Amino acid sequence: MDEWRDKFSEQELLIYDFLKDNKIDIEDVIDVIIKVNRFVGVGLVSLEEHVVKAIKKHHRHESFEQLMR
Repeated sequence: MDEWRDKFSEQELLIYDFLKDNKIDIEDVIDVIIKVNRFVGVGLVSLEEHVVKAIKKHHRHESFEQLMR
């Protein structure tokens, strides 16, 4: 039934289960990261670069710019 779970590490499954069980979405996670780290200006740009890099790992066939159109 949950064959897809075999593709994830134990840590990824813990994170997934926590997010699902607590109805947390990606915006909630990003908001907390920004607040905890008190990101402003350059910090937000750096966070954006990290997020873009993480997304690009999963979209190798298209540029991020193409995906955003």
